[in-house]
Amino acid sequence: MSARRPTILLITVAVALLAAAAAVRLVVAPNVTKLPGDTDQTVQYAGEATLLDSKALQSGDTAHALRSGVPVTVDRRIRVASTHGDTAVLEDTMTVHAGEQSLPSSKTYAIDRGSREGTSPPASTPAEPSRGALSSAFPPGAAQDDSYTYYDATTRSIVPVHYTGTARREGRTVNVYEIKVSAPVKDPATLEPLPSALPKKLVASLVPGLDSTARARFTPAVLSALPDPVPLSYLGQSTLVAYIDQQTGIAIDQTVSRKVIAVTTAGSEPARPVPLLPVSALTFGITADSMKDLGDKAESAGLKLSLLTVAAPIVLVVVAVLLLVIAFLRRHRAPLRTPD
Repeated sequence: MSARRPTILLITVAVALLAAAAAVRLVVAPNVTKLPGDTDQTVQYAGEATLLDSKALQSGDTAHALRSGVPVTVDRRIRVASTHGDTAVLEDTMTVHAGEQSLPSSKTYAIDRGSREGTSPPASTPAEPSRGALSSAFPPGAAQDDSYTYYDATTRSIVPVHYTGTARREGRTVNVYEIKVSAPVKDPATLEPLPSALPKKLVASLVPGLDSTARARFTPAVLSALPDPVPLSYLGQSTLVAYIDQQTGIAIDQTVSRKVIAVTTAGSEPARPVPLLPVSALTFGITADSMKDLGDKAESAGLKLSLLTVAAPIVLVVVAVLLLVIAFLRRHRAPLRTPD
């Protein structure tokens, strides 16, 4: 009986190790890939902008109404404000610096900590209507297909995300996704400072600067038929290209192009929307320093994921198999003969 005890102990330990490997792979690993509750990330961008000078526009100085080629820097902070089980309340704050002018914006999202897609916010928590769509982050191990959608806060629309292939950033393999948006602006914070109408005389002075298609629509008869003041709506157009670390979901690189365009209608058979001028146009990308920092974070997070989701289960299984082999050999080892 005593000779069997080591064998039984080996088998028991091996079974325990196999159970631990399964627990690590099925329970611990999914928890490790959840968005951490202490997430607080700052990213810097740089680029240029075309900005509307509202004073020049209102005075009729259309030649100087737009300032183009203005250098800009952008500070973005993504922070988890609170967690509620599998739901995180995420604050995405962006401040554009153009000369002495600062243009801040802040959005709040309720996202699933696993999929990173929008979900129902906790009670009494105001959040953007991004349910089912990505907004500020991709999940670890993001799919290499067109299965995702993206929520655009300026237009409050949900659009497809297109997977375009792979690339390398900071020594890491990344998935490349492209997002395009073209829809009416619905964000109250964006619309608040914009004029809802312009004097007809001012609109007429803008016509010579329009493209040929738009100029053709603004015939003298059409201009004459326009109300005074001319009502305006706004179109939001964006193109985002995101370079997402395959393992961790961290956006190591990103380029952004965003426009808000003033639009009116012209003609009567039927009346058609006609762009007048861009209210703002921003083009920027992640700076080299931020890209390096994000690459380092992806490397560190990726090592942690590999250790917990791959290495640890494999080591536990290998040790368990070795113990089972030893137990098998002990069980079937021929007993030593004692001399006569």
